[in-house]
Amino acid sequence: MVLLRAYVGDKPTWKDLAHPWRVDPRFRLTGVPMLIRWENGTAAARLGDDEAHLADKIDAVLNASSVAD
Repeated sequence: MVLLRAYVGDKPTWKDLAHPWRVDPRFRLTGVPMLIRWENGTAAARLGDDEAHLADKIDAVLNASSVAD
């Protein structure tokens, strides 16, 4: 498993609706932090900023069975 930490910039930069992480169709971030599990080049599961701090939700995303692992 590979983890990537991506910076979104300062608050005014992140709040820009044209921010690259918001408009990129692969990511479509709506909040930070966000946890995304990638499988076969696509987002197979994601936790938004309202769930990304919940240990059971994180475990479920990180430990989900995957044919890519």
